[in-house]
Amino acid sequence: MKVLVIGSRIPYPLHDGGAIATYNLLKGLSDQGVDVSFASLNTNKHFASQAAITDNFSFLKSVKTFDIDTDISAFGALKNLFSSKSYNIERFYNKTFEQEICQLIGINHFDVIHFEGLFVAAYATAIKKITKTPLLLRQHNIEYNIWKTLAKDSTFPKKPYLKLLANRIEQFEKKIIHLFDSIVTITENDEKEIRDLGYQGLLTQIPAGIEVADKQNDVAINGNQIYHIGSMEWMPNQQAMDWFHVDIWPLIHSKNQSAEFYMAGKNMPGKYLEMHEQGFFVLGEVNDLNDFVKDKSILVVPLKSGSGIRIKTIEAMLAQKAVVTSSQGAMGLAIKHGEHCLIADTAEDFATAVLSLLDDPLLRDKLADNGRTFALENFSNTAVSARWKTFYLSLSKSII
Repeated sequence: MKVLVIGSRIPYPLHDGGAIATYNLLKGLSDQGVDVSFASLNTNKHFASQAAITDNFSFLKSVKTFDIDTDISAFGALKNLFSSKSYNIERFYNKTFEQEICQLIGINHFDVIHFEGLFVAAYATAIKKITKTPLLLRQHNIEYNIWKTLAKDSTFPKKPYLKLLANRIEQFEKKIIHLFDSIVTITENDEKEIRDLGYQGLLTQIPAGIEVADKQNDVAINGNQIYHIGSMEWMPNQQAMDWFHVDIWPLIHSKNQSAEFYMAGKNMPGKYLEMHEQGFFVLGEVNDLNDFVKDKSILVVPLKSGSGIRIKTIEAMLAQKAVVTSSQGAMGLAIKHGEHCLIADTAEDFATAVLSLLDDPLLRDKLADNGRTFALENFSNTAVSARWKTFYLSLSKSII
């Protein structure tokens, strides 16, 4: 089976959930014997050198990249105001890249053309005109929901602009999905929402696959250390950390002076790096994720917006860490409060949940053990990739 995957970025290095999800998809499919070609934008923001691509994607049949600047600019944003297009999507569209993909499709016979996320979905319009190969869109998130929540929770002057972005990406997303023969969501919630939008194609849900590392039994865990790690360019993560820093952390630290919080992630805004408080440490990007988390005991995921699945939560469970999350952070994972994690949605309840784990090592260990078992049973990349291969086969047969 031959599959073309079209990406909005090179998924390397593996420092954020989106990169991990795409890389594991590509690697897992290749391990399943699928002949995978990858055509991707290579953005300034996530630029990967040719050497890095050669070294880390040798398992693919071919890799075609196109350099593009998708950075937000004041001029670009202002210019976009006078059009009806989504600025979020418009930044990822390039006519030359579109022509190169069409040429690639013209000289190859692919069984499935897989669009890895909404930001490359616009290329489906041209591709659908030149081939009868089934087109599949993997929805990492329902994007307009993220922007609607961000707009709702923001204040003037950001609020009206974020509302405009949300409305435009909503119009695009609701229209473009009907071009695809199939849509695969990462969560059941997103699958239901796509169906509620009237989508009539082949629709299913397949979770993100995670590579399972060996347990680090020889590492001493510090029961007082709490952490968060994530891509800090993503606005829902900023919103989460603002809430944690202002409303949650003071409640924790006032009742447990020994507690320590460590915050890490790429593209850390300067305002966080300037935070110097007792027990609150901001590290920015870390070179080795495993080295960063190995001695820490509790992951916090205080998300208030966003959809899709939280890759870092699954990784933390696999690393046998206890997790405290919001309902938003737990969405799509089917994890249960008190069994796999603790779930809290107010600052007071979130702080109380963290404090209970700091004070009760037995509860912390129980949640960590249960979480690892849950993650192993549901998210191992081998099992998830086998589901992808089976779905590709059913899709190609259904179109024929």
